[in-house]
Amino acid sequence: MKIALLTPNKSTYTETFIQNHIDYLPFEKIVVYGGAFPYLMTNEEPSLTYRRWYKYKTIVRDKFGIKTEAFKAHLLKKHLQKHDVDLVFAEYLNTGAEVQEVCKELKIPLVAIALGYEISQYRIIEQYESMYQSLFQYAKKIIVVSNHMKKNLLALHCPENKIVYSPASPSEDFFELQPTFLSKQILAVGRFVNKKAPELTIKAFSKVFLECPEATLVMAGDGPLLEACKMLVEELKLQEAVVFKGRITREEHKQLLAASYMFVQHSRVAENGDSEGTPVAILEASAAGLPVVSTLHAGIPDVIRNNETGFLVKENDVDEMANKMIELLHNKELAIQMGSEGKIYIMENFTLEKHISIIGQAINN
Repeated sequence: MKIALLTPNKSTYTETFIQNHIDYLPFEKIVVYGGAFPYLMTNEEPSLTYRRWYKYKTIVRDKFGIKTEAFKAHLLKKHLQKHDVDLVFAEYLNTGAEVQEVCKELKIPLVAIALGYEISQYRIIEQYESMYQSLFQYAKKIIVVSNHMKKNLLALHCPENKIVYSPASPSEDFFELQPTFLSKQILAVGRFVNKKAPELTIKAFSKVFLECPEATLVMAGDGPLLEACKMLVEELKLQEAVVFKGRITREEHKQLLAASYMFVQHSRVAENGDSEGTPVAILEASAAGLPVVSTLHAGIPDVIRNNETGFLVKENDVDEMANKMIELLHNKELAIQMGSEGKIYIMENFTLEKHISIIGQAINN
């Protein structure tokens, strides 16, 4: 079987789960990218001359009242036909919604995976509501990566028998890490965006620092809230205790995990409704053997067992987050135990092999 994997972005640097699908789904595949409606392939991008010719053709046909299909739909159709694609696998639900008409025209089955913002942001849901309804009817399966997302899909009237739960997973090499717990380094890895509330992590750490002045907070990632967070650190006079790493490589990520004492992330529902699926960074930290302090948000309770492999607090509860971080810093034995339990739990329930196997079965069926 040959599948076309459709993804909005050419670079999947920040989208580990998509790169895993590209690398490990056991099918012959082509990758098509180019925004919400993917239409481009590496080494097969249309020339400027071809683009101009198609635009001219459209103008001429329009004058004679002859409908011409959109350029992106035209190119996607060409790719699917040229490569004899048997099934389209759409990363993100709105991607599946955008390309469903092309799939219908070519009678190609469609499977879509929901990954987060596209079934939580109010604006996106409103924009795609009618397209989602037709997608639910045409798609063979809709895959979700958290139980919370399954509830969202059911609320959007997706037939339950089409929903497949396949939680995200860390890459296997994260299980090989063995944190030393020699320092009081607290680690946060993720984009600086509203739903991850990095400013609340900093505010919680400011309370931790008063109790444990030897503690440090390392924050890796970039995003629109980064500069505001740097200003907050200055305002709180934490410049010597908080380190901003910016965007990091996979190896740097693993080195930071191995050198850290715990992992923290204060995920919450953003003002626009945006929320997490199952944060891969949390899975990776737990797989590495670190205790996790996070929130009772979206898919996080699926992967972190509260009071066993980490602590989960209510969204926006900075004081309780600080208390749990302090509790772990004062109890190294508990931190090590939670980290060990977390590694075992993730290894038994959230492996990449299992994630890929479930998706593979959904496609084959």
